[in-house]
Amino acid sequence: MTFSKISITNSITNTTNTFRQCVRRVTHTATTAIAAVLAVSTLTSACAETPRTATNFCRQLALEVPGITQPTATQAEVSEMLDRYKRLGKVAPLAIENDWQSLTELLTVASRANPTDAESVQAVIDMSYATEKAADTAAKWIRETCGVDISTGLNVGPTP
Repeated sequence: MTFSKISITNSITNTTNTFRQCVRRVTHTATTAIAAVLAVSTLTSACAETPRTATNFCRQLALEVPGITQPTATQAEVSEMLDRYKRLGKVAPLAIENDWQSLTELLTVASRANPTDAESVQAVIDMSYATEKAADTAAKWIRETCGVDISTGLNVGPTP
């Protein structure tokens, strides 16, 4: 009778161990599958971004030009302008990416400026001077590539 109890106990223990191993395998497989799905979804979302090409930038610019050429007088208008520049920055090609980022940073500083605080206003003025070269470079590239004078929004033929 003792032999039977030992056999049954061993059988139960073996079955339990086999079950645990199976659960571990299934858990490991499920974890691996979840990780694979997350990796694929991350790659897919990265691929879903609009490519940073001249064509895509010019298309986005055509949508944004009416608002970009309007003067900004209020904080709300500066914030709207900043949003336009950020949208364009998402598709800015390498040729002007850094220049465009500088202009976007200028608008960020301007959107936070307090018009009644002389230091705040001076910070915007200083940054305007600091980004002048970036603005000129971006405007030239846009004029030559997109055929648009960004300061007026008028179509101009690409220049040689």
